[in-house]
Amino acid sequence: MTDPAGYPAEPAGYLESPGANGGGRTNGPRPDEAQPAAAIERRRGVELTPAERAQRKHNRRLLLTIAIPAVVLGVAALIASIVADASTPSPHALLVPAGYHAVGDGVFSYAVPDGWSKNDAYSDDAGDLETSGATGWVGDHLTARPTPPAPGEAAPQVFESFGQDRPTPFAIGNPVKIQVPRTTIAYRYDITRPGGFTATAVDAWEPSSGAELWLIVQADPQTTDRVISTLNG
Repeated sequence: MTDPAGYPAEPAGYLESPGANGGGRTNGPRPDEAQPAAAIERRRGVELTPAERAQRKHNRRLLLTIAIPAVVLGVAALIASIVADASTPSPHALLVPAGYHAVGDGVFSYAVPDGWSKNDAYSDDAGDLETSGATGWVGDHLTARPTPPAPGEAAPQVFESFGQDRPTPFAIGNPVKIQVPRTTIAYRYDITRPGGFTATAVDAWEPSSGAELWLIVQADPQTTDRVISTLNG
């Protein structure tokens, strides 16, 4: 093929560049030919531009904005699910002594004397259950937390109300670590009030559900030990 001047046509991709005598050709691409974006990106390297860094920070803030409310809602749903039926014993087998029957809060179970029954005056749908009779009572407060309790943590405020005509302050003794089946950690405490009131409390945490139980028993020492010895998660 020839151009209009009669010279052979140059192959595509050739361009004129000065040589030793002012003329010549090279094999480089023409300046007006677009280069692939990937090649440009390789030459630029991995350094982010200010605009890209700003966009990345924006994306992270957006993810946190979405994730944090989801975690809060998840904890709330967990609490609602584990206290939905506050009179159902846990599904695990419970060894019930003669003269006792099983009660529970849907996660934890324990045995109480046959003469004791649910006291609606101190029980609710928010995780509080009291079972009482002529010889004493037991109060059960259920909540949820992502980590096990530490020794010496404060007992729940509802302990001021269980078994009392009006909320009454109490003192809690030193923790004693005990074993409660299907829990990661459990502590036993002495509870006292002015006037000679004494009771025994247990703080236990069940890992599969994240449920924490605070149990308080006010009865004679033999009954108290029997109730606590039957506690399981």
